[in-house]
Amino acid sequence: MKMPNFVTHYYLPETGPFRSLSELPAGSEDPVFLDILTRHQRDTGYRRRYGRNYIEARSKVEARLHELFVARGGKPRRCHPFYLVLGESPWFRDLNANQSELKIPLSELDPETTSLTYPDSFIALSRDDKPYYNQVFLLSEMSELVTRFGIPENDHAVPYECYWETDFELYIEVQLWDLPPRFKA
Repeated sequence: MKMPNFVTHYYLPETGPFRSLSELPAGSEDPVFLDILTRHQRDTGYRRRYGRNYIEARSKVEARLHELFVARGGKPRRCHPFYLVLGESPWFRDLNANQSELKIPLSELDPETTSLTYPDSFIALSRDDKPYYNQVFLLSEMSELVTRFGIPENDHAVPYECYWETDFELYIEVQLWDLPPRFKA
């Protein structure tokens, strides 16, 4: 198994990269969030779904992520991370017909502001039935993590319409707690 040497950030072209729903001023009542709740009804190429309580649930997960990352020695510069995947994820890319992506070499990531979960943080921090759940890993541990548990290889085989019926181990999630240097103004 070959270790990817990059991470990918997927985003909608109209919003641009490195945005966080967690930073919406009105939370789950924000017009931006209210719009994406029903976007799939107006845009057949938009396959992503959010529950009404997504912002609240995401905030709890992010608070725990932050706490675990700081406990491991991380130095987040933001309250809410940006989300990427190790390598690439056809499943994530295909959530939206016109998805854009940025590939960033691992060498450009700051170890002090980069954490990982195996798999997606929502799953990793809400269960405890696998040895990598309820943990945040450091960038320096990526190679060991991949050697021990592998890289999920099924992400192209799980239809979005029924992903919740699986363990949702589709990718290794990377959280950036700061903008990468080349994206800072």
